[in-house]
Amino acid sequence: LIAYSSVAHIGLVLCGLMVFSWWGLGGAVTVIVGHGLCSSGLFCLANMAYERVGSRSLLLRKGLMNFIPSMALWWFLLRAGNMAAPPTLNLLGEISLILRVVSWSGVSCVAVGFLSFFRAAYTLYMFSLSQHGKFFNSFFSCCSGKVREYLLLALH
Repeated sequence: LIAYSSVAHIGLVLCGLMVFSWWGLGGAVTVIVGHGLCSSGLFCLANMAYERVGSRSLLLRKGLMNFIPSMALWWFLLRAGNMAAPPTLNLLGEISLILRVVSWSGVSCVAVGFLSFFRAAYTLYMFSLSQHGKFFNSFFSCCSGKVREYLLLALH
């Protein structure tokens, strides 16, 4: 499901490249770099949760905020970066791409608006689905996080 959130970024990058302008190219490169950092961090977090829980099922991994509270901040920061929240590299690239695509064709304003809205809604839904809720009761003991994991996430 993390990979599905990449579709909107890549679609916007392709739109920016099709415009054939320096702003489109610069925005595309910025979004690709920001997306690479966020997506790799999200895949890293998903693997850490899989190592703890032993399952990839979202029904079993629901409520991770109760189970691994220290990782919830990392989930939130990387998800916010994935949906282009203000202090991220993705926001700068997406503003550049959206302005260039809308100036190229006014009709694309509606499509880009829907794309951005649904990407952000999907990202928020995925965060709330994985972090909130009642945790599956068969898991009793686990460590909260190791120093190497926090270092790995900080390097993302």
